[in-house]
Amino acid sequence: MPHPDWEDISAFFELEEFATTANITRGSEKVADVLGIFDDPSQMATLGEFEFDGPGPRFVCREDEVSQVLRGDTAVIEGRTFDVLEEPQLDGTGIATLILAVANVIYNARL
Repeated sequence: MPHPDWEDISAFFELEEFATTANITRGSEKVADVLGIFDDPSQMATLGEFEFDGPGPRFVCREDEVSQVLRGDTAVIEGRTFDVLEEPQLDGTGIATLILAVANVIYNARL
């Protein structure tokens, strides 16, 4: 779904402002180079002896730039490698979020 015509969201995703580049690959094939906002709010929540891995890294970008991205692809952002955990989450305004995890790490919630 394209974003509304009256909004130019591309200005928000400029390298000179807030954005960085994610190089997305599938195996050895390049899928896309995407401009977006990288957020890594990793946190560990505890309740007594129980631990829960909270929100992990995310990459927010234009929806049309990640139309080919699939779960299991790899994203290299700022020199770090991440696995794409699910299909891009679309918000209906032309923006998508990639949910990421540090590559080759298994995440478990112990509750």
